[in-house]
Amino acid sequence: MTDKSCNVMTTHPMKYFLILVTLLCCNLGKSQDVSNEKLNALIDFCDSTKADEILVQHKGKIISHWKRTDFSKVQSEFANPECGSPYMGTASMVKSWTGIVTGMLLDIGTIDSLDAPACKYIPEWKAGCENNITIRHLLTMTAGLNRKGPRGVLSQSDMNQYVLSLKPDTLPGIRFSYSNESVQLLGLIIERATGKKADVVFKELLFTPLKMDSTTLSLDSVGNVIVYGGCKTTVKDAVKVGQLMLNQGRYDNKQIVSSQWVKASVTPHSLAPYYGYLWWIDKSSENWNYAATGDLGQMTIVFPESELVFIRKQTCDLSPASVNMTWMGPGFLTLLANITKP
Repeated sequence: MTDKSCNVMTTHPMKYFLILVTLLCCNLGKSQDVSNEKLNALIDFCDSTKADEILVQHKGKIISHWKRTDFSKVQSEFANPECGSPYMGTASMVKSWTGIVTGMLLDIGTIDSLDAPACKYIPEWKAGCENNITIRHLLTMTAGLNRKGPRGVLSQSDMNQYVLSLKPDTLPGIRFSYSNESVQLLGLIIERATGKKADVVFKELLFTPLKMDSTTLSLDSVGNVIVYGGCKTTVKDAVKVGQLMLNQGRYDNKQIVSSQWVKASVTPHSLAPYYGYLWWIDKSSENWNYAATGDLGQMTIVFPESELVFIRKQTCDLSPASVNMTWMGPGFLTLLANITKP
């Protein structure tokens, strides 16, 4: 245990993609020992990059839970008024959770196939019906909906009405294009398939089985459940999702989601070798990893071979550097990977 272990918003996901492209090898050794020196180096780095809290779990045990105690470094004209809150905003990290819930519904037969047309569940999405967009297209960001950023669904008071009015920018199945809108459409499919609001489905299938008692999805101005971002959680709740994935879908000796779904979720898509079913994938390094990421560097990163799960929370600093996540680069993943290197 490191001597620093107990110190008591929606996404730039392409930053993670850039790491995957440039990081060829993390050189993580096969030893399962944890290096306190390298763990401390990771904590120092997270401190310097304005993180509020990190949690590192190895073989199912927390080996470090660092919390910022001195906020003078992050309290400036760019400080968030909610600075110091015990809660963590997931931003787009929750997209990966939406992928897990979709897999659960496939496992139990509520959704019969990923190749089922979206039109089966949301026939009022005329453009989706006309272009034969499938659930798989939405899951893999290949539905033909281009990234619209803050001018898209983020700025809408009725997000469901907005996404149902969208027309694809290209034909589906041609190229990868990350979009919040694709995932919000998945949320609508989840609701139509189950006959329940998405927050109820998430609670029943994911949050309650994982004992994520401090986690809630957000709502838009008219009460639609948001599934592409904005979820409120804690690092101790969030790490359970990473551990679920690491354990091939098992939690507390119960199979929560099938191992087949977990494997498929972190298998690269043919049109995007860095993306699966709403998870970012790094297969380029010796010690492969996958991640759920969000704005300001909210993240879950899993290193399966070293049984390592990392959670990062940032709430306070909203400066341009933090918004752009300029700290994120190959060195960051190397710091993480080296924790279990003697």
